[in-house]
Amino acid sequence: MRSDRPPGRAPGTARAVAAALLAVLMTALLAGAPPAAGAARTGTDGVGSWSVRPAGTADRAAFVMDSAPGAVVKDAVRVSNLSDAPLSFQVYGSDAYNTPRDGALAYRQAGEAQTGLGGWLSLATNALVIPPGRAADIPFTLNVPADATPGSHVGGIVALNNAVEQAGEAAGVDVGVQRAIAVRIQLTVEGPVTPGLAVRSVRVHHRPGGAPFAGARVTLTYTVVNTGNAALRPTVSPRVSGLFGLRHSAFADRTLPLLLPGQSADISADWPDAPGVDHLTASVRVTAPGLPATTAQISRVAVSWPTLGVGAALLAVLAVALGRLRRNRSGANYRVGSAS
Repeated sequence: MRSDRPPGRAPGTARAVAAALLAVLMTALLAGAPPAAGAARTGTDGVGSWSVRPAGTADRAAFVMDSAPGAVVKDAVRVSNLSDAPLSFQVYGSDAYNTPRDGALAYRQAGEAQTGLGGWLSLATNALVIPPGRAADIPFTLNVPADATPGSHVGGIVALNNAVEQAGEAAGVDVGVQRAIAVRIQLTVEGPVTPGLAVRSVRVHHRPGGAPFAGARVTLTYTVVNTGNAALRPTVSPRVSGLFGLRHSAFADRTLPLLLPGQSADISADWPDAPGVDHLTASVRVTAPGLPATTAQISRVAVSWPTLGVGAALLAVLAVALGRLRRNRSGANYRVGSAS
């Protein structure tokens, strides 16, 4: 990473900005790193492409293991250089987690504390250079703690390319980015497995149009929480209906990424042609294989102030008209009575 300081900029400030931006970019890349085997990412500026997958001849998309507490599990990971130049890697074990938005599966950086499965991993080497078109198998040991809780523990092995790509400039500093790929490790520790899901914080956000009687945009937000000790792929079925169910929006069913125990995913969905004024009921149904469905529901009155203003004005005009009509009728009756 090269720092081009403008006159008067402190070297420490420039380095700090560059380091912070590099950390942010690496975090974003690791959050989007594909966990599947054979996934390769191609860089720019001469950075090659590579893949990370379980070693051996078996067609494994990820490491899926079962173990008793206190056991030692051995396997190997294969890092392949798919480019035409040597590539240098940092390889390390990492904890997996779900990002709050949409629950995407992500992996922690090398400098972060690995308090779960990532910390149980011991690789034969953490640094290697692979010639072009070649692959390296790295043995690793997974030391499962004796007090490991039953259920799913998920992490990964990350191969970080040491090459730095130039990714533009920010705050007067040339920003570099490093790319990484991870292969998932899903370990089930023996003991009682109690899967569970919950839907929480269901909200209906109603944004009416600016003109009277115009439609509105409704955003449904909710949080899916893994309340058990087993990793699950939940399927959600959201729906918003109007008064008496006359108008409704049934959103498409959606299968979420692998949701880890204790983790959650914040989800949102839009209904662009919702009514401007209505009584809305939102429900979210979540299911997973082997689990009964769980549903959460909320209702609210959706109000469009321009529409209500016009309605109130019309009612006021109607009230005045009815008042005049009554007075006219009363006057006519009085004149008829006087004439008699």
